[in-house]
Amino acid sequence: MLRFIRLIAIFFALFLPGFYVAVTSYHHELLPTELLFTIEAARETVPFPVIFEILLMEISFELIREAGVRVPSPIGPTIGIVGGLILGEAAVSANLVSPILIIIVAITAICSFSIPDFSLNFTIRITRFIYILLGYMAGFLGIAVGGFIQILLLCNLKSFGCPYLSPFAVNSHKRNLTSYFMPPIWKRENRSNSINPKKKYFQGKISMLWKK
Repeated sequence: MLRFIRLIAIFFALFLPGFYVAVTSYHHELLPTELLFTIEAARETVPFPVIFEILLMEISFELIREAGVRVPSPIGPTIGIVGGLILGEAAVSANLVSPILIIIVAITAICSFSIPDFSLNFTIRITRFIYILLGYMAGFLGIAVGGFIQILLLCNLKSFGCPYLSPFAVNSHKRNLTSYFMPPIWKRENRSNSINPKKKYFQGKISMLWKK
C-alpha cells in the first residue's frame, strides 16, 4: 500500500504542473464545462500567462523549502508553513496568481514530500520544470516526447553494470521478475538474472520446511 501511494506521489510530483499548463494552454476540451468556467473565472483578473504564474510559485516554494532546511530545526517547519501561507495568500490577493494554481502547487509539494529517497526527490524537482516548459510549448505532445526521451535515458543507464530498469524492463526468465509489488519472502527463491549470478537460487526450493 505504501509503495502504491509513493508511486502515485511520484507521478503527480513529476507531471501535475505540466499537465495543468498543457490543459489551460492547449487542451481546453478535456475539462468539463463547469470546471473550465471556474478556471477561467479565477484567472480573469490575473495579468500574466500561466507559465509565469506557475514558475513564480514553483520557484518561490523551492526557495521556502531551501530556507526551511538550512535554518535551525525548531524554526524550519514554521518558516515553511507560515511562508507558504503568507506567500500564497498575498499572491492571490495581489492577483498575481489564481487560487487554483495555489492548489496545484500545494498538491505537487505534498507529493514531493512523500518520496523518501533524497536523490530521487531532487531529480524529480528538477525534471518537473522541464515538463512545465514542454507542456507550455507543445501541450501533451511535448510532455509525451519528454517522457519518451526520459524513458530512453533511464533504459540506457547502468548501476554497477546492472541496467537501471532491470527489475521491470530487462528479464528473460519469468520467475526472476521482481515487480514493483514484491511477492512474500518465502516465494523469492531465485536471484535476478540481470546481475548474472553464479548461483541461481539463494535459498532452497522448499523454503518453508517448518510446515513439514
